[in-house]
Parts: sequence; C-alpha cells; structure tokens
Amino acid sequence: MKLEHIALTITDHTEIKQFYQKILGFTEIRSFNLQKDLAREIFGFGKETKVFHLQKDDLSLELFLMPERFEHVYNHLCISVPNREAIVNKAIRDGYACIRVRRQYSDMIFLKDKGGNVFEIKQIQ
Repeated sequence: MKLEHIALTITDHTEIKQFYQKILGFTEIRSFNLQKDLAREIFGFGKETKVFHLQKDDLSLELFLMPERFEHVYNHLCISVPNREAIVNKAIRDGYACIRVRRQYSDMIFLKDKGGNVFEIKQIQ
C-alpha cells in the first residue's frame, strides 16, 4: 500500500504560496474545479470547489478551497524533514502558529496554516 495523496481544506488561496510553497516547499502541479454534482455524490453537499494539487518529493496534497472555517478536528499531517528548525523558524518569522511540546527525549512541533490545518514536523533521523 502507498499513500496517493492527502486532502485538506483551506480557507484562503494565498496560503498556497505563503505556507505550502514558501514554508513547506511544495510545488503546484495543477488546479481544477470539483463540480457540485460530484461534490454532493462524494462528500454529501453540492458546492463547486476549487482544488489545487501540490507535490513535494513523494508527497501529494489536494487543497480544497472553501471560505467557511471548520472547528475542533484532530486532523493533522505528519512530515519528516532534513532541517526541522529551519522550517519552524521560517514559519514563525512569517507569522504562522508554532506549538512546541517539550518532552524528555525530543520536542513535538506542530505548525498551523491560517486555515487551521495542523502539521506535525519531525526531524529525519
């Protein structure tokens, strides 16, 4: 089994460049509109939605642009990177939320984009 893509909802299209490309290093591959009939069939509500497909190395993301915010979810994406502190510093400098949970052996670090999506950032061992 292999992971094909991860789908997340974003509320602001500027996040694609500001967070996903600038902070995490993804490249936009393509964008398309999810038609309302297909959205209703798959997700249970009929609204045409802009979708952006991003890629970095072997990881693919589909970002669904919706202006409504969503609350209280446990969804997060965990990624391992070669230089965790560089990404964290860049995110903090650009005004993104960073949660650092101090632990005995290694800190847990989570970044949030402005849409509320949470990214656990691990150091490649």
